[in-house]
Amino acid sequence: FARWNLYIQSVLFLSHSNDGHKGRNMLDLMALLGFFCWMPTLALQLPSWEEFVAFILLSHAVAGLLNVQITLSHFSQPIFDSPDKEGVSKYGGDFFTRNVISSLDVACPTYLDWFHGGLQFQTLHHCYPRIGRQHLRKTEPLIASLCKKHSLPYSSKPFWDCNVDIVKTLKSAALDARKWSPLIYESMCAQG
Repeated sequence: FARWNLYIQSVLFLSHSNDGHKGRNMLDLMALLGFFCWMPTLALQLPSWEEFVAFILLSHAVAGLLNVQITLSHFSQPIFDSPDKEGVSKYGGDFFTRNVISSLDVACPTYLDWFHGGLQFQTLHHCYPRIGRQHLRKTEPLIASLCKKHSLPYSSKPFWDCNVDIVKTLKSAALDARKWSPLIYESMCAQG
């Protein structure tokens, strides 16, 4: 249901007078309308209404799986928005270090590679985006070894542990938000 929520949030955002996109509201509106015209037009090329509905539901479900993977691999890791957070400089040092620190790999057996589509190796994906999926599993020990050699905190956890980390991160963010001004909602341009 994540994509449906994003559609609703987009419409609410664009219908509000707040200009959180610095004058790009018209461009954003045109892009959203373009998508809402293109997607059904494409799907209506299918021979029956049943296939149309199945396509829409399946395409959104698959996007939901991608959303889970991206959430697991990014949201619980440090970001570089404040100086000296946990001893890491504001920008995390060089390109390689920033990407290692801000990525989390999902440790899983080989037979689940199809499910993750290679995205379970997020650190490799960020550091070496052109490595083909067929090479990720055999390259992972090399990057882990390189990180160990240079005392970088390479992170790889089982799927369940990644989900637990996400819940802990969300809880921490919610508790921190209690300390913020009541105006934080409005200042974040979150509508709905």
